[in-house]
Amino acid sequence: MKKFSLYIGGALLLAGALASCSPESYDGLDEKGLPLAEDAQVNVSVADSTNNVTFQMAGKGIYPVWYIPVDGKEVTKNPIYSTLNPLNKIWSNAGDYTIYYLVGNHNGMSQGMGKATFHIQNSLTNYDNIISMLSSGTWRIASTEAGHIARGPSGTDGTSWYSAAAGEKADKGVYDDRITFSKDGSYTYDPGTGGTVYVNTGCSIFPEYHQNEDYMVPVKQQKTTYTLSTEGDNVYMTMPAGTLFPYIPADDAYKSELKLRIESLLGTSMVLVWDDGTIAWHYILTCADEGFQGYNASSDCNLFKSCKFTNTYYYAPGWTQIQDPEMTSSGNSYTVTLPEATTGQWQAQAFFHTDMTTNAANHYDFSAKLLSTKDHDNVTVKLFRSGDDQTYYFLDNVKLKAFEPYIFYKSDMPGIDMDKVDLVLDFGGNQAGTQVTVSDIDLQEHACDGVVAPQEDQDKTVYTYDSPMNLWKSNVDDKGTGGFTTYFYYAPGWAQIADPDLSVDKGAYTVTLPTATNEQWQAQVHLITTISGEADTKYDFSCKLLPTEDVKGVTIKMTDTASDDNYYFLKQADLIAGQEYTLKVPAVVLPKGAAKALKLVFDFGGNPADEQVKIYNIVFQKTAQ
Repeated sequence: MKKFSLYIGGALLLAGALASCSPESYDGLDEKGLPLAEDAQVNVSVADSTNNVTFQMAGKGIYPVWYIPVDGKEVTKNPIYSTLNPLNKIWSNAGDYTIYYLVGNHNGMSQGMGKATFHIQNSLTNYDNIISMLSSGTWRIASTEAGHIARGPSGTDGTSWYSAAAGEKADKGVYDDRITFSKDGSYTYDPGTGGTVYVNTGCSIFPEYHQNEDYMVPVKQQKTTYTLSTEGDNVYMTMPAGTLFPYIPADDAYKSELKLRIESLLGTSMVLVWDDGTIAWHYILTCADEGFQGYNASSDCNLFKSCKFTNTYYYAPGWTQIQDPEMTSSGNSYTVTLPEATTGQWQAQAFFHTDMTTNAANHYDFSAKLLSTKDHDNVTVKLFRSGDDQTYYFLDNVKLKAFEPYIFYKSDMPGIDMDKVDLVLDFGGNQAGTQVTVSDIDLQEHACDGVVAPQEDQDKTVYTYDSPMNLWKSNVDDKGTGGFTTYFYYAPGWAQIADPDLSVDKGAYTVTLPTATNEQWQAQVHLITTISGEADTKYDFSCKLLPTEDVKGVTIKMTDTASDDNYYFLKQADLIAGQEYTLKVPAVVLPKGAAKALKLVFDFGGNPADEQVKIYNIVFQKTAQ
C-alpha cells in the first residue's frame, strides 16, 4: 500500500497543475465540491482486431487521471498515468483487466479512485492486423491535432510537460515529412518538399547545422526496416540506428535503435511514444486521405519550374502604400510576411512577373499550395496576361484557415495566347503579422505530367464548424451530452439487442457496433436535439464520417422529430475503412412545414462485426443569401 500511495500522491501533484484547465470558472477551492470517482461516466470499448482499447470519461468540468497497469494486470505494479480524454492504448495479451482513475475538477482531485474493467479476447501472437493498418497509407505528423508533438515524464504517455498546439511547427519543415510501412517490413522516410528533418536543440548530431534552438537538417529519402515486438502489455516498433523520423528528440533516438511504443492504432490515427528512461516523447500520426495535392510541380512539364520571374508588390493599408512586404523563398516555396493589417481586397498584392508563354492551341492545368499563419477569408488568386489584367485564365477568391494547407487548382483550361504570364496573389483584408506561403506553383499543358485532378466541387457553400452560424455546434456540441438525447434500434436479423456504445468528445461521436447486421435500418442511431427548423427556409448540412471497417449503404437523415416524412434529406454513402467521407447537402427545405425539434439519424445496417464509426465536424446552418 505504501508504494501505491506514492503513485496517488504523484497524481495529486499533477492534478493541481491541471486544475486550472477546467472549463468551470474559478471562484476558490471548495472541498465540498470535490468530484466523486464513482459518479464519473466512463466508457470502455475494445477493438478486437488490434486490441486497441478506448477509455472515455464524460461529465462537465471534470477530467481524468488514468492509472494504467503494466508488467501485469494489477495497477499497483509500476503503473503509468495519463490525462488524455479519450485515452487509446493497445493491450497485447488476452485476459481481464482493470484500469483505475481519479477524477479532477477546479476544486481538486477525488479522494477515492474509480475503476473500469475490460476483456481482451486474443493475444497478439502475430501482428497481421497491425501490419495491415500500418501499410494502409502514407503517414505524417497530425499537424491539426493538439499534442502532435509532446513530452512528459518517463513512464507516462508523454503529454504533461509540453504539448504542441495545432500548426505550431508549421515553419519547422516537419509537416511535409512522409512515412510508409510496407507489409514486407520495409520503412521509408521522405523529408518532403522541404528536404529536411527536424532535430531537438539538445542533440549533438549533425553539428554543422546546430543552433541554439531546434534546427532543421537537409537529408535525403531513406529506406530501412521495422520490426514489431511485445514486452509485457506493450507493443513496440523498432528501427535500426541511424533511422530518420520527423522529429528527432535526442541523440539516442538516432545513434541507437529507434524503439517506439505503439500507444494506439485506430483507423487513420496512430500514437507513438519514445521513452529513454528520462523523458517520454509523444507523437500523433495520421494517414487520413489528404485529397488532391496538386500537379507534379517537380516535373519537367511545369512551365514555372524553368521560368524566370521578378516580384513586385502593392502593399497599401487604407490605400496608403507602405514599404513592400518581405518575401523569402526556398525552392518552389515563397513566404510573404505582412506586418500591417489591411482592410480591403487588393491592398496587399504580390506579383510574379514571369516569362512563361501559353497559346490558344493547347489546354492548361494550374495548381499551387497556400498556407497562412492566420485565418483569412478572402485571398485572391489571378493568372493573367502581363500588361493586360482583363485577359486572364482565372480570378478566384479562396478562404484560408490558419495552418491548414489549401490546394488551389484549375484543370483543362482553354489556352490563351500570352507572350508573358503573370500571377498575382492578393491578401487584402489580412490580420497584422500574417505570413502566407505559396508553394508548388505549377502551370503545364493539360495532363502533361499524368496527374488527374478530381472534378471541382460544384457546391461552393462554405461549411465552417467553428462558425457562429453553425446551429449544431451552439445548440448541441457546446452543451456536451446535455445537448441531445439518443434513441437506438440495434437489431441484427431484426431481433433487437443491447444498444451500441456511443461516446462523445468535443463534437466527435464514436459509435461502436460489436455485432454484424445485414439489412438497412438494423443499426440506427438517433441524435435528438432541440434545434427547430423554420418553414420555407433553406438550410445547409455537412458532416464527416471515419469508419474502421468497410460498410456500404450507410443512411444519413435529418428529420422532424414529430414526423419521419418531414425531412431535409435522406442520403446513402459507402464508407471505406480508414478513409474520411464528407457529406455535403446545401440549401434544403422541410417539405411539410416547420419542425419544433430536429433529429439526425444514422443507420449502419449491413455493418460488419466490431465496426466503429467516428462522426464529426457536423454543420447545420441557414443558407447564406
